[in-house]
Amino acid sequence: MVSTHIRISFVLFVTLSIIQGCAFLHTSHQQTDASACLANLLERNKALKTCKGIAKTNSYGFDIQLNERIAFISEGPDRLRVEMLTPLGSIGSPFILICNETQVFISGRFFSEPFYFKPKGFLLKQLLPIKLLPHEMISCLHGQLPVEQGMHATFDRESSQKILVLTNGFFWKKKQKIAFYPESDRVKSIEAYDGFQSLMYRITFDDYQFFDQFSIPCTMTFSNADHQSIRLSIQSYWTNRTINNNPFQTDTFEKQSEKGVFSCFTSWIKLPFRQ
Repeated sequence: MVSTHIRISFVLFVTLSIIQGCAFLHTSHQQTDASACLANLLERNKALKTCKGIAKTNSYGFDIQLNERIAFISEGPDRLRVEMLTPLGSIGSPFILICNETQVFISGRFFSEPFYFKPKGFLLKQLLPIKLLPHEMISCLHGQLPVEQGMHATFDRESSQKILVLTNGFFWKKKQKIAFYPESDRVKSIEAYDGFQSLMYRITFDDYQFFDQFSIPCTMTFSNADHQSIRLSIQSYWTNRTINNNPFQTDTFEKQSEKGVFSCFTSWIKLPFRQ
């Protein structure tokens, strides 16, 4: 005859097994939901190949204030051109940034000479006050997220908000946090941390608008751990327009500069009715 002690032990074992099994199923279900959420984010605006626009920039917390209008054109995943507009709107750009697959080119009237960097190089990232690389900026301009490859997704169960946590690596673990607006699948912000869990950048997204069928955040604020930030306010935006004059080639710009011609707004960003 089985003793009372053994019966109690058996009942406790079965109860604990059921509880652990339910917890495992709950965690597994959450994991499936998190992976599906990440997959959905990665699919957003995939059909948006190129974009052009005009934006206003405002900087906060820096020694030098940057409050200028810029024109930009991009072609995913790694081509970007940005020019600062003069008060006249287009002639004689005082600053230009060109990114392509092999290099980043920066030139301006206040530089003694142009600068060249590798687009994903260590040096470029260390020089940037907000450590956001060009291909990550392009993702934002296309209404996408600068998500690292091979990230593992889970939801933050300790937060009252909907926050997707992405991690990658074991000893040198990178982490990203994606926060959503309440009762919405629109992204409110994304934060990126390095292997030491130091904040590299935070991007907040606001004022979503539709351009054709693409949802684009027209206000983006890029900030760092020192509370320095740059806000980008899109004023005009065109999707999947034809790109002419090869604006992502730095040698083209250098040849035009030698002739005294700057390839600015009127030459490389065409209005929709002038394709």
